[in-house]
Amino acid sequence: MSRLACLALATLAGCGYQLAGRGANVPGTARTISITPFRNHTREYGLEVRLHRALEDEFRRRGTLRVVPDGEGDVVLSGDIRRFASVPVAFSATDEAVQYQGVITVRVRLAERESGRVLHETPLLQEAQDFGAVSGVVISSSPHFQRGTIDARDLANLTNVQIGDARRRDAMRDLIDVLARDIFVQAMEGF
Repeated sequence: MSRLACLALATLAGCGYQLAGRGANVPGTARTISITPFRNHTREYGLEVRLHRALEDEFRRRGTLRVVPDGEGDVVLSGDIRRFASVPVAFSATDEAVQYQGVITVRVRLAERESGRVLHETPLLQEAQDFGAVSGVVISSSPHFQRGTIDARDLANLTNVQIGDARRRDAMRDLIDVLARDIFVQAMEGF
């Protein structure tokens, strides 16, 4: 092996480089992870179920740890959903909310099951997603809108309440997916 290759490997090892999905937070002996449903402290019914599914999907897709039933993993991911809100952020000339921001805040903890030793804890992780609530602020040509459930041709026939509700559901789904990715990165990769 050349000196340059040895120097590059030594540099990567010295800076803490790890394979994706297996960062400094996870012991080398860990092979499985249990994801405990997060406690939901909000009024949003079923939010913990949607987050649990998104987390399991994220860990299966990106992780090197096998997802196993609650109580069986070498490491355990748990947490609390502290806040979920849809906050109006833009208004029309008649003071009607035309755009909202969905905000979710969680606490996350990764621990060894046997010893209970906390491997990583994020006391406050927050994500936000903007969404239009009336047909005039919905950009139907955007990729974000096109992934949703509303057909652009139907916008003119829907009330602002119907549009707002559908866009809120789509934004919540996207928000939970982004949150699951961030939880994976924070818990498993340490940043």
